[in-house]
Amino acid sequence: MSENKVGAHHDAQEIGDVKQTYRATKIMLTIIVLIFIWYVVSDRLTPYTASARLQAFVVPVVPDVSGYIQNIPVAKYTLLKSGETLLQIEPLRFELAVQSAEAALEVAGQEVDAGTAGVASATAKLTEAQVALDEARTQAKRIITLEEKGVISRAKGDEARSTVATAEAQLKAAAADLEKQKKALGDEGDTNPRVQYALAQLAEARLNLARTTMKTPGRGYIGSLYIDEGAYAPAGQPVMTFIALDEIWIEAYLTENNLGRVKPGDKVEIAFDAFPGRTYQGKVKKIAPGVSTGKVTDHGELSVAKKTSGWLRSAQRFSVIIETTDYKYEPETSSGVRHNSQADVIIYTGNGFFWNSLAWLWIRLMSILSFAY
Repeated sequence: MSENKVGAHHDAQEIGDVKQTYRATKIMLTIIVLIFIWYVVSDRLTPYTASARLQAFVVPVVPDVSGYIQNIPVAKYTLLKSGETLLQIEPLRFELAVQSAEAALEVAGQEVDAGTAGVASATAKLTEAQVALDEARTQAKRIITLEEKGVISRAKGDEARSTVATAEAQLKAAAADLEKQKKALGDEGDTNPRVQYALAQLAEARLNLARTTMKTPGRGYIGSLYIDEGAYAPAGQPVMTFIALDEIWIEAYLTENNLGRVKPGDKVEIAFDAFPGRTYQGKVKKIAPGVSTGKVTDHGELSVAKKTSGWLRSAQRFSVIIETTDYKYEPETSSGVRHNSQADVIIYTGNGFFWNSLAWLWIRLMSILSFAY
């Protein structure tokens, strides 16, 4: 009888264990299904990516004229203001070229019995106006590119266009003054081929002299420095890298199935790795219409399809440009985000309280986890 009781008790225990295992398995399967549903739905309603970086313009500093470096008053990783000198190419031979061109103009003027001092002065002013216009156009090109991407407001783009328009007006005024001084030479002097050639040579000599000094196009850092004082800098070859910090933006990469509901103006929350435990607000500005596949095909050849291994192919990601709305970038501080700093980004595509609340918790969890990695 006791053996029967023991056997019954053992059977009951086994049945209990089976029920407990079944119950645990059922709970685990339920959790897995709920996580899968959350993953699929949240990817559409509140897409998230850890593939986001802070971006700024990286500008290669390329001399327009060749020569030996006389002075580099900047150092690697130093913060510079707009208009500071980056490098000075030894100017002596360019100054001599200007003096030679001025003398040639004077000789040409004497041949036609005309004074050339006014023309030489007007040529110098025209060169200064041309250099100022070139700098304004270079700066405006970067700003307008950001405006087209939607990173900055149209007001800043209009300000850049206004600066270029002012520089163009100053150039036209300088050109008009030069024409006035040319006419003062007299009809014979104004049309004399030797005088015209001397004027062209003088303008080119002054322009080359102005280009021996290279200045910062805006506020930013020296990223890389490839040359030292006394070295020869060939025209057209980068000698240093300048990271322009006047405007910054965040570039996030989302998979195609994330982008179905994303649109410009959607609210964004950002968790920078540089600021663990903190989140910042932003908004979607633009979504890239395409992306490079990295394939290069010669003209006249058919493209080659990329081979995939396995039954799952890699997801294609597209760039989404994001503007921060409550984070002010301060490059003067030693701590904080930098060019290519990483960030986690979550986008709220609607007003659903439940899914938005889960997304709100998730981005803060990711921000806290950045303490550890």
